[in-house]
Amino acid sequence: MSELLTVNEVARRLRLHHMTVRRQIRSGRLRAVRVGRGIRVREEDMEAFMEPEVRKEEEMSVDELRMWAYRMPTPAELAERRKLGKEMKRLRARSAPLGMSTATLVRVARRSHEVLYGEKTWEELIAEES
Repeated sequence: MSELLTVNEVARRLRLHHMTVRRQIRSGRLRAVRVGRGIRVREEDMEAFMEPEVRKEEEMSVDELRMWAYRMPTPAELAERRKLGKEMKRLRARSAPLGMSTATLVRVARRSHEVLYGEKTWEELIAEES
C-alpha cells in the first residue's frame, strides 16, 4: 500500500504552493481522499499528476486528434472566453478609431521596421512616399 501524503508534503515535493495543490485537487487534476478533516494524496496519484496530461500529436491517432481538436470547451473555458470578450468590447468602445486603414497601418509598421533595423532612414522613406 502506498503512502498517503498531506497537502503540504505534496507541495514541498512538487515545489508548489500549498494553495496550488489544493486548487489542483479541487479541479480534479490531482486525485485525493479525505481522511477525517484532512486531505491526503497517494504517492502514485502525485506521480500520475506529474506525467504529461496530453499526449504529443505524433502519438495520437487521426480520430483521437480530431476528437481533441473539436472537443467541447469546459464551462470554465467558456466563462473565461466570455469574460475576455466583454473586456475586449469595453476596451474597443473606449478607444477612438485610428483614422487609417489596416493596409496603411501594416505599411507604416513595415516601414518603421526598416528604419529600426538600419535598412533605411526616415528621410529615405519620406522621399519614397512623396
